[in-house]
Amino acid sequence: MKNNKAIQKLALVMVVLVLVSLTGCANSQAGKTIKPSESADFYGAINYDLLAEKTIPATEGEWDYFYELDEKTTGQLQGIVSELSNSGKTYPQGSSEQKISDLYACAIDLDARNAQGLTAVTPYLEKIESARNLDEYLEGLSDLSAIGQSSLIRYGYYQDDMNSEALMVGFESMDALIGKEYMEDPSMQEYCDAYKGYIQDMLVLSGEDKETAGKNAEAVYAFASAVAAQALSPEEFYDPERYYNVYSYDQLLALYGNINMAKYLETQGLGSEDHYVVFEVEAIKQINAMLTEENLPVLKEYTKFVVLNDLADYAPVAYRDLKLEMAMKLDGSTEKKTDQRLAFDEVESLLEWEFGKIYAEKYFNEKAKQDIKTMVATIIEEYKAIINAQDWMSPATKAKATLKLDTMDLKIGYPDQWPTIGDTLQVTAPQDGGTYLSNTLALMKATRQYDYDEYKKGVNREQWYMTPQEVNAYYNPANNEIVFPAAILQAPYFDENQSNGQNLGGIGAVIAHEISHAFDKSGSLYDEKGNYNVWWTEAEYQKYDELSQKIIDYYGNYTISTGEPVNGTLTLSENIADLGALTTVTAVAEKQGESLTDVYSNWATIWAKLSTPDLEKNYLLTDVHAPAPVRVNAVLSSIDAFYDSYGIKEGDKMYVAPDNRVAIWQTNATK
Repeated sequence: MKNNKAIQKLALVMVVLVLVSLTGCANSQAGKTIKPSESADFYGAINYDLLAEKTIPATEGEWDYFYELDEKTTGQLQGIVSELSNSGKTYPQGSSEQKISDLYACAIDLDARNAQGLTAVTPYLEKIESARNLDEYLEGLSDLSAIGQSSLIRYGYYQDDMNSEALMVGFESMDALIGKEYMEDPSMQEYCDAYKGYIQDMLVLSGEDKETAGKNAEAVYAFASAVAAQALSPEEFYDPERYYNVYSYDQLLALYGNINMAKYLETQGLGSEDHYVVFEVEAIKQINAMLTEENLPVLKEYTKFVVLNDLADYAPVAYRDLKLEMAMKLDGSTEKKTDQRLAFDEVESLLEWEFGKIYAEKYFNEKAKQDIKTMVATIIEEYKAIINAQDWMSPATKAKATLKLDTMDLKIGYPDQWPTIGDTLQVTAPQDGGTYLSNTLALMKATRQYDYDEYKKGVNREQWYMTPQEVNAYYNPANNEIVFPAAILQAPYFDENQSNGQNLGGIGAVIAHEISHAFDKSGSLYDEKGNYNVWWTEAEYQKYDELSQKIIDYYGNYTISTGEPVNGTLTLSENIADLGALTTVTAVAEKQGESLTDVYSNWATIWAKLSTPDLEKNYLLTDVHAPAPVRVNAVLSSIDAFYDSYGIKEGDKMYVAPDNRVAIWQTNATK
């Protein structure tokens, strides 16, 4: 899983299901001796026996079906790597087989990695460390940006919220280290102290003495904390009014007024754009305020640490293991993965589309693609009916919502047009002088250049933001599309041997969830073409906000195992999507004569989860989804048909009075 900052960036253009797999709740069966009834705790009743059999792997912070299917997919791909590595064949230069086998050979040769040290990245680090002034420091940042290591000045390419036919350059805050949520919560001090120790240890590995490294670690952490205080919160990344801030060239230069931003933009090939978008204005103002000659020592230490941290996975084992130990502290895992598994994970992340082609060709069931298309069409038609049943929406707004559904694009399995990035990625074999770190930097540099070239070409609506082997799904408002990679089309989400009701409660609910994002608090701000466009009336938005506030309050009444309440504001958009999903698949199942108990039981099953207390704390602060038991029980307690299916009555813990049930999209009259 990518780091939280990467997820936040992605959330600017799409809603990603993988976050759903990271919902935080420690669902251990420890101490439970009695299986709860379905009327008291539906999630607990359905998953009791399953979770009693499962344990959290020592190398992980959690167990769930996302993890289980990812392990299955990984095993399949590892088998391919093993076959290539042991074949004794020499593959054509530039072929997927050559790149995978040679890069894996570099990754698994730990002696060679240790012997090479940081040689490949040393010139970049030396340029930062030897900088005598801000101009020279900025030159070092520019060189690092060419290999995707931006640290302090971070930007990316996105479809423009106001014109989805164009791409924009978006600037965000710097690398946030452990993250704003940890830094600002007193209960997370233990983890923050550990992270400061991690910074110190990484700087010691790089050659600093312990005392100096300790002082520098404190300074780096303080610098990052000051910027984090001005950064956006996770929920603010759902609101274009907060993150979409247009700057002209001159305004951007003024925003970064303490450095020669004109020169930096020129070296990046970005000096003549029509406009730029700044996602986190106040954070960048804070960064600029600290870009002074006086602060040059801490700026250099900060950048050095960020580079070492980012490249630790590909560096000598001491760096890799140090980063692993910090990650284990954060997620509560107790055992490192094997060298072979770590090498595979790293290689797969660097050559993800090479693996994606192989996975799709060998393991994807094409019949599943047609089955999912049929299910999506049915769910969309039901969604139209539900929208047209809302008495608080005008006919004109309903027509626009229907148009958005009619024009929604569907991508299943793998791309119709494969990305051409593989043509630009090259790997040098060990016998030809290739090392793991040098190959990694070359791949990162090629990827950076590829991204720039694609930006200059303009919008490519055929682009996928996930690979076929990812157990995941997403809705992208910029393209008004829903995307389901091949690997998620497996049990318990989807299986041709399951009942249709089970599939509706699994992949059907996932499909409906992603469609619902087109009309959640953020998605509802975009039209059928993917442009930010307020197409609702003021009265409708007022009603939408009223219903949303009820949902916020409703979820705030639920707590996790520590007794802490769910953040209804943070989780609002995902809760709206969950509620809409179950409303829709319930209606579909009823019309098709399917068993609602199959639907609801599989909805509970797909979110079965065990998590460590460390991850539970993390997710409560950072995850935009409700904890697993809550997202099952809270949703079903607001679905009227659930009561009839399981005989839920007043006095049962799963019972919520009709007037207190919540939803945006309802099949009955507005509550």
